[in-house]
Amino acid sequence: MYGEALGCGGTRRAGGGVRLIAGRLVMGPDLAAEPRAGRAALVDWYCRAGRNWTGQRLQPWAARMGVTEPELDVRDLGDRWGSYRPPQAGAGVKGLMSLGWPLFQLPMHLIDYVIAHELAHVKVPGHREDFWRLLRTALPEYEERRADLDELGRRLWMGDVR
Repeated sequence: MYGEALGCGGTRRAGGGVRLIAGRLVMGPDLAAEPRAGRAALVDWYCRAGRNWTGQRLQPWAARMGVTEPELDVRDLGDRWGSYRPPQAGAGVKGLMSLGWPLFQLPMHLIDYVIAHELAHVKVPGHREDFWRLLRTALPEYEERRADLDELGRRLWMGDVR
């Protein structure tokens, strides 16, 4: 559906990677000539940029919601924006929040919505009323952001290569 499910990392090429220049993503000509390699480089860029950006946003949201800050992963999640996996036995006290790389094409307020949504799962699994109550406490306008995400999300590049 979204092309090959490529992970993040390891796609750099000397002199021809993806860079952000004056607000635009620029790809070297060698990558632009190879659709699969170009896709992998773009996905890698979004994963690295997403990890860096979210690393600065996660702690304030976790503190606001009164939850333990989970480990963070940015990767290809197919058609999902994010997921949360509780701590595994013997793996420490932190869970794992995964965010899909396409999310980082969206405006900051929608990325924050997904972060807050996944952090609510630290306390409440599933989407029962207590989940939405916790999310509303941290982000009173969550319903508007959810609707915006549904609308804008339909227009994003999700990794298809033609």
